[in-house]
Amino acid sequence: MKNLLNHTDLALNIGNNNLETSINIYTNKINVFLSSSNNTNELKKLLYSINIFIYTYFCNNTSINLEDLCYQNLKLMDTHHMKDDLISVGEQIIKSYIEILHKDKTISENKIIKHALSYIHSNIEKKITLEKVANHVHISSNYLCYLFKESTGFKFCEYINICRTNAAKDLLDNTSYPLEMISFKSGFNSQSHFCTTFKKYLGVSPNGFRKREH
Repeated sequence: MKNLLNHTDLALNIGNNNLETSINIYTNKINVFLSSSNNTNELKKLLYSINIFIYTYFCNNTSINLEDLCYQNLKLMDTHHMKDDLISVGEQIIKSYIEILHKDKTISENKIIKHALSYIHSNIEKKITLEKVANHVHISSNYLCYLFKESTGFKFCEYINICRTNAAKDLLDNTSYPLEMISFKSGFNSQSHFCTTFKKYLGVSPNGFRKREH
């Protein structure tokens, strides 16, 4: 019974919108359970653990509000007492999570990235870490890292460096600040890092860029 309470594979497939595989994983769990017990109260405990596990998993990894759905699923379990009915309820629970997660996923992810980018652009002169931005948008660092690559085409650190380089480019164009000041105002942790990163993305040193433009 202990192994039946680990629902990570089920949650991963729900997250990937794999309904058929999710139902197969669930069916295998039920078959293992029924091979040792026909107790409907124990079956309810299994369904309860599935519902709570999936709810907790996606609360920790997305910003989608699943509290109402989790509660509705618990109420649905309480209204059924026959074995076959409870097994069907389990399938409904899986389908309900897949439906709401993937219905709202695109909208939710777009909002997350929009807020993350806004935070980055507003704080470009400060130290910006993946953890800080993830905390700001209330998701895990791993999930933000995944969304960043999917939405922008860049890894998180690479995007930050590009933003800092663009900020430095604007300052070189529009001010007479020395390179040390521009490096600081663009958020680079050292002037050498600034010069190396600037040349990497623009193919010219900051000094060379300024002379060329002016």
